[in-house]
Amino acid sequence: MPDLAGRACPLFSKDLLEFIKGDPTNLPCQGCPTIIEMWASWCGPCRVVFPHISELARKHAKDGLKVVGICLEPPSAKLTNFVQQQGDKMDYTVAADKGQKVSGELMGAAQVTGIPYAFVVDREGVIRYNGHPAEPKMDEVVRQVCVGASAAKSQQELPRITQSREELAGMPVRALKNILRERSISTAGLAEKSDLVDCILERCVNVSYYA
Repeated sequence: MPDLAGRACPLFSKDLLEFIKGDPTNLPCQGCPTIIEMWASWCGPCRVVFPHISELARKHAKDGLKVVGICLEPPSAKLTNFVQQQGDKMDYTVAADKGQKVSGELMGAAQVTGIPYAFVVDREGVIRYNGHPAEPKMDEVVRQVCVGASAAKSQQELPRITQSREELAGMPVRALKNILRERSISTAGLAEKSDLVDCILERCVNVSYYA
């Protein structure tokens, strides 16, 4: 099972999901630490961890943590009824993966098929944990990304990156590197100007960073 920590989380439109509980949101949630958890109604171990995930959601709500449980089953009245019956045991946003694109891409990258399975993503959109949601390590990673998010609130927000690919390509290499370094993003391995532009577009556009 590959450790995906340090990799940028793929971006998914809310339109790929059928939201059963909570407000529709793109994934990962923009500018917020996010837990994305895969589950199914027929999965006994999944039901066991619902309360623990709800506890994390409530504990770190003040830090901006967003939790989205993604069911691998297609939307149905039966599934909606199941979620409603869980009540406060599922005290977070819940959605069904309509075309299996979200679960397929994330679990494919992790090379796993078993559930429950979770991904913790920091506010910059970087995966910091992938694994079983009951592992103590996940709790610690959630705490770390939430502490970082809380600290950021008291810091000065850096200017948003709004330039197009063409505009970025017209900037000096030094300026492109400064954009990344100001946001604590390594430029190692970005040998070409196009690599710097690609990294900025992937990691910096529409994301809040603080100095």
